[in-house]
Amino acid sequence: MPEGQVTPHPYYPRNLFLPGYRPNRVPLTELLGLFFGLVAIALISTWILAGRFNKRGADRVVICWFVVCGFIHSVLEGYFAANHETIIGGGSYLAEMWKEYGRGDSRYLTSDSFTVCMETITAVLDGPLCFAAAIAHLTGSRHRYPLQLIVSLCQLYGDTLYMCIEWKEDFVHGEYGHPLTFWFYFVFLNLFWIFVPLILIIQAYVALSASPSGDLHKTKKKK
Repeated sequence: MPEGQVTPHPYYPRNLFLPGYRPNRVPLTELLGLFFGLVAIALISTWILAGRFNKRGADRVVICWFVVCGFIHSVLEGYFAANHETIIGGGSYLAEMWKEYGRGDSRYLTSDSFTVCMETITAVLDGPLCFAAAIAHLTGSRHRYPLQLIVSLCQLYGDTLYMCIEWKEDFVHGEYGHPLTFWFYFVFLNLFWIFVPLILIIQAYVALSASPSGDLHKTKKKK
């Protein structure tokens, strides 16, 4: 335990100095249950709403994805952006969720410059854009694919940087190989924001390339 730190902590590197650290009091099962329960409520509610707008198949899934992303970016990541300096001693559910996730990546508990900047941009920009993209898809707006492309590029770029920086630093901010904190928290959960945005970028590009304006441009060139 670093000199001057009163309470031992479970974070990496093991000599990390975390003044003011307060251990979590909410059980792990309760924290995970609350998080995934709220995600499930957002997902199911959006699925039902999209059905009432006669959305089917892939469109319905895309709308659900953007609403869930908007919820996570705005609420969870927004909380981090606003409270990153005090999370380590916090006792709220959101603070304890971040302290639990910090077992897989302690950068969230030290006000790491890149992490704070990335999460602030994600909360301020990506969150509202996700909701805008969901509404655009729900209403059939002509802006749906441009919004989908923009927000998916933001997500892919941010998450790729986030994971690659940790890789270049030899995964020192968590217990490498741990089934829960490394493989589930850090790898599995973050890969959603790699693969899904990549698919949506391709879908948006194909849709925009086949748009009437694109066809008109081709017709004019032939003439």
